[in-house]
Amino acid sequence: MIVRIITVRVKKGKEQAFETATIANHEGSVRESGVLRFDVLRDNDTSGVYYLYEAYQDEAATVAHKGTDHYHRWKAAVADMLDGERTSVACSVVAPAHPHSW
Repeated sequence: MIVRIITVRVKKGKEQAFETATIANHEGSVRESGVLRFDVLRDNDTSGVYYLYEAYQDEAATVAHKGTDHYHRWKAAVADMLDGERTSVACSVVAPAHPHSW
């Protein structure tokens, strides 16, 4: 299993539009066979900061996700809303021992 945590900073006043576009990406992503989780999180302490918590079955599923129409639509839709570059961290699961039980 591969987990990616993406941090996104959104320009002031663009938060609602970002959320709308990102929810559409979420809805498409959770239908993908290799996607185990695709959570969209808003930082409670820092305005305009969001985290995407993405769990994939394997690396092939991460590659497949980036080839989907909904991902490309999201990337184009939010491009002008971002305040800087997205950052991404790839993680391996230590616990739970059986992550497929989600």
